[in-house]
Amino acid sequence: MSRDPFDHLRDMNPMPEDQPIYAPMGTAERIAGGPPRRPRPVWALAGGLALAALLAGGGWLLWIRGGSQEIAATSNPGTTGATGTTTTTGPGVIRSDDTVVYFLVEDDGTQLGEGPYLIPVTRSYAVLSYSVTDPVAQTLDFLLIGTYPGEEDADPSLYSTIPEGTRLLGVDVSDGIATVDLSSGFFTGYTDDVRRRAGQVVFTLTRFDEIDGVLFRDEGLPFADWGDNAAAGDPVTRTAFGDLFPAVMIESPAYWARTGDGPLVVNGSAGTGVVSLELLDQTGSVLWEGTTMTTCGPDCLGDFSIEIPYEMSEDQLGTLMAWEASMEDGHRLNVRRHPVWLSTSGEQTSTTLDPISEQLALGYDLDKAVEATLAEIEAIDAQLVGLPLDQGTALRTRAAELDRDLSELRDGLSRVFDELQALGADFEMGCSAAELGAAFVDQPDLPDPAQDIRHALFDAARSCNWDALGSLLDRATFSYSFVESGDPVAYWQREEFLHYRPMYYLAAILERPFGMIEDGDSTIYTWPSAQAYESWAQVPAAEREALRPLYDDLDFRSFDEFGGYLGFRVGIRSDEHRAQWIYAISGD
Repeated sequence: MSRDPFDHLRDMNPMPEDQPIYAPMGTAERIAGGPPRRPRPVWALAGGLALAALLAGGGWLLWIRGGSQEIAATSNPGTTGATGTTTTTGPGVIRSDDTVVYFLVEDDGTQLGEGPYLIPVTRSYAVLSYSVTDPVAQTLDFLLIGTYPGEEDADPSLYSTIPEGTRLLGVDVSDGIATVDLSSGFFTGYTDDVRRRAGQVVFTLTRFDEIDGVLFRDEGLPFADWGDNAAAGDPVTRTAFGDLFPAVMIESPAYWARTGDGPLVVNGSAGTGVVSLELLDQTGSVLWEGTTMTTCGPDCLGDFSIEIPYEMSEDQLGTLMAWEASMEDGHRLNVRRHPVWLSTSGEQTSTTLDPISEQLALGYDLDKAVEATLAEIEAIDAQLVGLPLDQGTALRTRAAELDRDLSELRDGLSRVFDELQALGADFEMGCSAAELGAAFVDQPDLPDPAQDIRHALFDAARSCNWDALGSLLDRATFSYSFVESGDPVAYWQREEFLHYRPMYYLAAILERPFGMIEDGDSTIYTWPSAQAYESWAQVPAAEREALRPLYDDLDFRSFDEFGGYLGFRVGIRSDEHRAQWIYAISGD
């Protein structure tokens, strides 16, 4: 190469040497239609309690639990709402044990009534990196996060009807009533779905001794549209959700509970006079079986409590089952199945994953948190389009908070990537360009050698074929960053892992019009054409519009303020006989 192919950009857009060129705010996040959600991998099934990622009040939390070791990190120690400010008047008690949230399970074929049904699921305060002084708010945070990796594939399968992105705006506990303020998305959708969400919240909160009912607020406004289930303005109680209550309910131990040493104390309720139970070890062998009476008898809902003795030679995940025996032939009806951790002593047990599985599981949860954050950023950006800079202050503040969250989440993903590399792990990751169509047409006036490389680049990027990309460039002369140096393919692999989507941009940019920059005896063909103009003001309207949906009005404003195009660009040096791919850079 005769000279740095970016000299012309620096000449046209001078900038102090100590100030690197950055892409417009949120460029990689504001792309219409993100990549399809990946299915849950089988390694995420390790008990469902291995880890989680929590977005909380502008902070984030992640943890791994393996053996007796816990790893936790947070950017915001405290007990705020899921993604907003939470105020409570509950007691300031420091908690370090477990709490319980309620999810839903479908009929497993043994239920006499239609599902779904509520089920209590354990969540541990111990995984947090700070002391919990507001257990009510923290428990709601756990509920709004939803199920953990593997829980939707467990037996029974757990799910939540609470929409992703629901924000806890406040919770106040007074005189036995919890007033919960949630973002509007919680209250939208089919009536049955909203009722089920409310049931999850009511059952979760009334698990606390000091809470008997719940008042809901929709972003500050009272919400009382519960039909015949509760009088307008009255607190909602468990009795409003009788259709979600199973015929046999195990309240304790909850799903994933840690039992300590024996005996196992079981509490619940049932609409039958006799409840049958059995405790299984991890192989399915019966450790104990028997029956217990309820306090009410048949045809009414009564409570039951029983102590189940057991001894274990090693810690393991067992199964507690409860059911009603058919009066006709004794077969099992209304079966409840709770995985529980059985311990050899009073010490708490936890899941154990091999190092690679730990990192893969951690990466999966961080992926989920990043996707949720990107979705909220995209929604805010859509609302900011067209607004003057002196308007939308709250949205801009929230966007800035999310940008910080996103940066920290990506730092976590970067550490996962480095650890997987150090472990020599062979792992799959999504390809952001896979969503693009296969149709890719020639561009007139482009020399054949450049045309050939353009097609090869598109095909390699669309499939994230790293070997093919590496074969198309000369690592000694290729430019891929203003500030990074090293192996460009390894750099793109990391960027894909961090959800910056470089392969999407590389492939999509090649579908846009190209420009030409004369460089001695050869020509640099550059995509998009906007890069070839001396200023953003000179870019024709049609060529600006060709950049959508990669970039939007907010990006265009950033280009205008800077004085030139700052997005992703690709360059191929070519004459009539040969061509060379010389750069692909994101504008970092």
